[in-house]
Amino acid sequence: MLVHFFSAEGWQSWGLDGEPLIPERMPVLFDDNFLFEDAGGPRATRAVNAWLRTLPSSGAPSPNSWRAYALAARDWLMHLRRHRVAVFGTRQELVAALGSWLPRTMSSSGSVAS
Repeated sequence: MLVHFFSAEGWQSWGLDGEPLIPERMPVLFDDNFLFEDAGGPRATRAVNAWLRTLPSSGAPSPNSWRAYALAARDWLMHLRRHRVAVFGTRQELVAALGSWLPRTMSSSGSVAS
């Protein structure tokens, strides 16, 4: 999974009628094959990207905050994928995945002693 930080540089050559409304440095998540939907419907990255676009108007105006949220969301989605848990799986599955993700995340950041 990839994270790209949007830049409107050169937008005039994109064939658009006007400048994109996406803020500079807004993160965008992509699956490795760059698809936002497939035969199963919209992918989780599409929902996450929609949520990320709400951050500037919902109390997180800093691009540094957007970056932190995007990287955390990417790590969570990748964790779910590794453990074959659906993003919109059952509560029980998601709680189990969270239980295995938090200690790993906290220990890698140095917040919890090993």
